[in-house]
Amino acid sequence: MLSSGGAPGALLAIVDSGHARDFRNMYARLVLCDDGSGSDGCASCRSWMEDGHPDMLVAGSGDSPPGIADCVEMQAAMSLRPFCARGRLGVVHSVDAISLPAANSLLKIAEEPPEGGHLLFFAEEDNVISTIRSRSWMVSFKPKEMSADSPPPSTPAEWAAWIERTRKLSADDIVPEADGWAGWLCGRGEFRLAASVRNMLYISNMRHLPVSMVQDALEAILREGVPIGQILGDLR
Repeated sequence: MLSSGGAPGALLAIVDSGHARDFRNMYARLVLCDDGSGSDGCASCRSWMEDGHPDMLVAGSGDSPPGIADCVEMQAAMSLRPFCARGRLGVVHSVDAISLPAANSLLKIAEEPPEGGHLLFFAEEDNVISTIRSRSWMVSFKPKEMSADSPPPSTPAEWAAWIERTRKLSADDIVPEADGWAGWLCGRGEFRLAASVRNMLYISNMRHLPVSMVQDALEAILREGVPIGQILGDLR
């Protein structure tokens, strides 16, 4: 995605704290660089100092989430003109342990980052507040048992057959197959659609939704193109 010239407004990385700093610096070098290579000798690349950068704003740490004052300060700083990069990157550590007021203070810039601005959220576990998760693209480096990647149903007949085959299962039983659809979509470069599928699976787990509702939601996302935000809005 970065090599094609794009980056999500908000990225949620599920990674252990021991690797978070390395991932943060690698991602920041790519996002803040003029040509996206991280090593083109531009003003941004020349401005790195050890593992810090004037346009990389960090809140919280690997073992301590930021408070509401830290988040409000970051929100204000994100709107300022960058020092030397093409934009600014706000990094929020331990977002899986963040307080609800602090999380809520970040929702506006997570949904509509300032021009050139990006957010990077870190969590060790996939239990992030749904309002942040639904506004972010997620990458996970946590091992898990999942089925092989495979394409989702593509015709009305295939969808009808899948719904009939899975209607007596639990919502948890269809997660591995649907997660495989998301992996297949990622392989085709359809990252936004893959993120929508995985966000839906996360909401299903958190809200203990019935299988019929999860079936309908997945079909709406993949067959009808219904935005995940519309579905999540209905669930709230």
